[in-house]
Amino acid sequence: MIAMTRSRTRRAAAIYAVLQVTAAALALWLTKHFQVARMSATMIALAPTMPAAYLAWAAYRDDRREAADPGAKAAMLAAAVTAAETRQRAQLIGPGAHRIDLTFHHRLEPANNATGAAPSGRLTDIVAYYRELHPARLVVTGDAGAGKTLLVLDLLLGLLTHPNRTETDPVPVRLSLAGWDTDCPFQDWLTDQIHRQFRDRGLTAADASALVDQHRILPVLDGLDEMDTDATPLAHRRAARALQQLNAYQAPTGSAPVILTCRTDPYEQLAALDVRMREAARIQIAPVAPAQAAAYLTARSTRPSRWVPLLDTLTTAPDGPLARALSTPWRLNLAAVAYEERDADTLAYLREPGDMLALDSPTEIRDHLLSLYLPAAAHQHPTRSGRYRPDQIHRWLSHLATYLAADAPPRVGGGTDLVLHQLWPMAGLRRVRAVDLLLTAVVVLAAGVALTKLPDGASLSTAFVLFTLVAVWQASRSVIAEPNTLSWARSPARRREMLVWGLMMGLISGIGLGFATRFVFGIASGVGFGLLFLLGVGSTASLGDVTSTDPRYVVRNDLLYALATGPMIGLIPGLVLWVLSGHASGVASGIALGLICGTWLQARASRRYLIFLCCSRWRLPWRLGFFLHWAYGAGLLRVSGVAYQFRHRELQDWLAAHPRPY
Repeated sequence: MIAMTRSRTRRAAAIYAVLQVTAAALALWLTKHFQVARMSATMIALAPTMPAAYLAWAAYRDDRREAADPGAKAAMLAAAVTAAETRQRAQLIGPGAHRIDLTFHHRLEPANNATGAAPSGRLTDIVAYYRELHPARLVVTGDAGAGKTLLVLDLLLGLLTHPNRTETDPVPVRLSLAGWDTDCPFQDWLTDQIHRQFRDRGLTAADASALVDQHRILPVLDGLDEMDTDATPLAHRRAARALQQLNAYQAPTGSAPVILTCRTDPYEQLAALDVRMREAARIQIAPVAPAQAAAYLTARSTRPSRWVPLLDTLTTAPDGPLARALSTPWRLNLAAVAYEERDADTLAYLREPGDMLALDSPTEIRDHLLSLYLPAAAHQHPTRSGRYRPDQIHRWLSHLATYLAADAPPRVGGGTDLVLHQLWPMAGLRRVRAVDLLLTAVVVLAAGVALTKLPDGASLSTAFVLFTLVAVWQASRSVIAEPNTLSWARSPARRREMLVWGLMMGLISGIGLGFATRFVFGIASGVGFGLLFLLGVGSTASLGDVTSTDPRYVVRNDLLYALATGPMIGLIPGLVLWVLSGHASGVASGIALGLICGTWLQARASRRYLIFLCCSRWRLPWRLGFFLHWAYGAGLLRVSGVAYQFRHRELQDWLAAHPRPY
């Protein structure tokens, strides 16, 4: 697997080929127009050979070293996961970090149970509970909103910070199962997800493959129940195929460690058909007891006396509709947010908790709390320029929830993940592709017309037709390529590679400028250009190198990559134009064409995303990424890898069923 991907080696080889071809073309041109001696022309043609060969060798050596050292990559991955999931847990818990010490019970399966499972446990003891399991396979079940995600976050962070943790222990990484196409083998999907989530940290596909192959990753798989709809026949559910693949996921000592979450009912439906995760301990989170609910609401309140009537009802009627409605951490959080909201001018409470006592059923209480949750969250989490209106928030989120609820195209991927560069089918598959095709054709054809203004432009424009056809074909595709990633060099080897690259490209452009103007001035300008390119790529990557807790970095990095590399794409064609035409204007024209065409064509995912925003202008905010991140900060959404998700599936389903505010 180490030889599977050699990103640096391939990049170095491509640079070497470009430099060599350019130097050879330059030598031929000098021989033709300046009668340069053949020996001198040969020296010019071979000038890039030694430094570029060294660059390729150094890149290959560093690839081998890094792929052969999974320990260093695992340590880097553990630090990144710890930082990201600590922020995610804090966001889910909310202000004050008030937590309910959830209880859970071991549910014995008919066969193939993991050993070491105690009959019951608590949230605060989950790490010790898990470390006793052999094999280390755990299934966490519970009702909707029971706190499954929060429990596995505590487990994940506890494993990473445990005092007895060793360097060889696997790194727990939380992944959403919603988007897994189970036709793809589990280990291949796991490798791809690890690479996608952490490539901005310098984790290559080869690194991810090595970590997965050596079982240095502990998959924490969230949302088995979110892979299918309730209407999907049990035998045809992706969840069933996922469990079959997880049962086949083996380590040298037996079944490989896995942590899995699922709602109780979907898991038991599959278990009734003898489809379950084998050699695992299954635990079920118990409902929140009235005493726990009362303690939580009292801790979240700034004036506990307001909650006395409601808390008395919880205590005296533990089986009543109010106690059943407020039996999960999610519902308790809804109640605390909705009934602690105050007027911005007078600081008076907008509503009293006792109002819930007039509602007759858990369903009414649920809908009541959900209808209050959005405006309360908007009020408590303003933007820099003010606040989004509650009706806007409801309408935008409802549109996204409706899209996720669709069983057929245009939805792409799982039914919970909002990945920015994959949202474009929302505006209509044909509409977005047609606009992309039209704009790409205009940009490319305009570049072709500009070429006709140059000497020998007619012949060049004829050759340009092939490029036009390729560009138009790319723009019309229904499947776009994966976004590009631009990340600043973190290792001395990578910084050395970028330095050599920038200086070599600057030297070549300097030779061209030198013959077009004054030689010394041209060389100095070219080297300066190379250094500016190097610094430009670095600073641009710094802007786009956002942590994995911000899914916007995927689109942002793709766009910044295009802006940074577009002019460089035009450099080589510019030199060729200069050689063929004999005019220095060819260089400037080539760079201009690279800036326009190169940037446009390189920005594949971000270009499609921007076109989608234009086509969805009246249904979604123009700054959709900013709005989604605001909703994440307000507690309406959560983050899983490179995707936003609704804070809870109950909120997503309610918004899909209620497109208009109450």
